[in-house]
Amino acid sequence: MELSKFFKPWISDVSPYIPGKMSEGFIKLASNENDYGPSEKVIAAIKDKAGDIFRYPYKDELVKEKISKYCGNLIKPENIILGNGSDELIELIIKIFQSPYMGFYPSFVEYNRVSKIFNEIYYEIPLNDDFTFNCEKFINDEKFEKARVVFLCSPNNPTGGIIDRRDIEKILKFNKVVVVDEAYYEFSNLTSLDLTGEYENLIVLRTMAKAFGIAGLRMGYGIANKEIIKFLHKVKPPFNVNCLAQEAALAALDDIAFMKQNVEKVLNSRKILGDILSRKFKVFESYTNFLFIDVSPYTAKEFFEDLYEKKIIVRPFGKLDGFKGEYIRITVGTEKENEILTDAIEGIF
Repeated sequence: MELSKFFKPWISDVSPYIPGKMSEGFIKLASNENDYGPSEKVIAAIKDKAGDIFRYPYKDELVKEKISKYCGNLIKPENIILGNGSDELIELIIKIFQSPYMGFYPSFVEYNRVSKIFNEIYYEIPLNDDFTFNCEKFINDEKFEKARVVFLCSPNNPTGGIIDRRDIEKILKFNKVVVVDEAYYEFSNLTSLDLTGEYENLIVLRTMAKAFGIAGLRMGYGIANKEIIKFLHKVKPPFNVNCLAQEAALAALDDIAFMKQNVEKVLNSRKILGDILSRKFKVFESYTNFLFIDVSPYTAKEFFEDLYEKKIIVRPFGKLDGFKGEYIRITVGTEKENEILTDAIEGIF
């Protein structure tokens, strides 16, 4: 049987998402997880509700209420949609809005990848050589005029930089849907959330995978005006957020102090780690829980493999089209993990 004739032809050009490598007994600093882990309240809630997994999830509205409160009541529950990670919300956005879509490069690969899955057009405009965002270059590109939806990852993965709020507002004033991905909001404390009441074309995406330490349960949320939320719900799968993820989110949002305490530890460690790494390599300014580094004259592959031998896993990017350098992304781990990492780097490079 010739199966190839049944596949949608454009799927051949889609690259599967490859997660950061994981090996038991290794220190994993590859996927921007929070290695301090979740609150004890989260663990207790999951254990307590584990026997309820025979029921379909039913606490979406409670989670939305908690998120609304966490956001300082700037937005109402009716302006929130929950997703199986913010990745799913990106897919829902691409399902309901017409292309072309547009973003900058390098950025989160899912915007481009999901567009390809749906056989839609996605344009990319390169960042500056130092990975900063050039708004004038972006909006004056002819592709910007064609785009209907703009994806702005701020803080940006994998580079760690931000887009100035004035630039976000400038882009919002054009007749386009603007998606601001704030997956790393808690580490930057910079947000466009308050602009959702002023701009009906704004969608803000967030996740509880990073700062709240529940990446394995996949809890993301989107914030927008009611009309957009209504259309997103039309294409959302039923029961897309599982019941234990709901319980974990509710418990995590009941222990904001724990999250903030860990964020503070990460920020302090990021400064120390960045200072140490910058003695040998070019480290880019970060507003996230990771560092983006040009490890030249070593290759990213060499850097990765040498650390892997020391049972430390980082994320190699290698060369990026249009940019000079060999790039690695390193998650800021616990204080102990960072000490082991820096000792290894000092010993190898």
